[in-house]
Amino acid sequence: MIAQTPSRALTTRLCRTAAFLAVTALLVLPAGAGDALPFGPGAAKITIEDARADRPLEGDIWYPTATPDQYAIADKSKVWQMAPADPDGAPAEGVFPLVVVSHGMYGNTLNQAWLGSALARRGFVVAMVNHPGTSTFLRDPDQTRQLWDRPIDLSRLISFLTEESVYKDRIDRERIYAAGHSLGGFTVMLLAGAEFEPDRYERVCSGENLPVACQVLTGWSIAKTDGDRIEMATSRKDPRLTKVISLDLGGTPVLSRESLGAIDIPVLVLGSGRADMLDQEAESRALAAALPDDKVRHVELADTGHFDFMGVCKPEGFAILEEHEPGDEIVCIKGHAERIEQHRLILSEVLAFLHP
Repeated sequence: MIAQTPSRALTTRLCRTAAFLAVTALLVLPAGAGDALPFGPGAAKITIEDARADRPLEGDIWYPTATPDQYAIADKSKVWQMAPADPDGAPAEGVFPLVVVSHGMYGNTLNQAWLGSALARRGFVVAMVNHPGTSTFLRDPDQTRQLWDRPIDLSRLISFLTEESVYKDRIDRERIYAAGHSLGGFTVMLLAGAEFEPDRYERVCSGENLPVACQVLTGWSIAKTDGDRIEMATSRKDPRLTKVISLDLGGTPVLSRESLGAIDIPVLVLGSGRADMLDQEAESRALAAALPDDKVRHVELADTGHFDFMGVCKPEGFAILEEHEPGDEIVCIKGHAERIEQHRLILSEVLAFLHP
């Protein structure tokens, strides 16, 4: 569910890092940056225009362009490498699958920019929004408590892109996918039909030595009122979704096992073999075990850590953070050459799943 352990000190440090991520522009795409690929990585800002004036959504979209060699790699951060992008480049002709991506706790749309750029260059439209209440600069407590709105954000994003946006004629409505990291993994599982179970939540999130997800959810006062319990337990399944990808999710302990067993679309569950942030037995392994055997592919990448699903650090990034933001350097552990290799493995699994 989160990109950090739940201790207050580390949470504070990593929240500062999330803010750092938000102002460093587009994060790195190491996988395929120098390869001969069929498309260029178009990138643009999007604003969702719909009836939810109480919850405005903004984010980024990545899409294929017809100029694979036309992109720039900005150098605006001392810590992070940047993703190849052709800002506002002309979209390529054709119809492409759509992947909506959900960021982790207090993250933002830039965290998986590397994946958006990589997939755009291979023929996908990829869109992300900053979730109000649980993103870097949007932390209103009431919006945080209304966690049920996160999967609704993605449904709104799908509706906007396929019905209203200038990209609507470029999207294949029969191939709509979702991917999410950490809390984003929890979010896309709700979109796929998993359901929050209030009684289970109360049972597993009481006592001592609580799962990380429980510490976060109880800290956010999730499902404390009857009205909130009803909202959290309401199914947020979007029938337009045809495949879903969980990237080291957190939140499995509070999901209904009955709802997980009824998931009717393919699910790729990627777990972090290093288990440096989340208990794999309670999270990705438990999720995979609860899903129908014929719908799930579970891969625990041996040397992948929780932050490897985010961007690549420059070689000097760890030392810079260690000196100037002590504690934040955790996001750059094995963050350069090792992370580049992890991105190649992650991307390979994602592409094999989306195009078997």
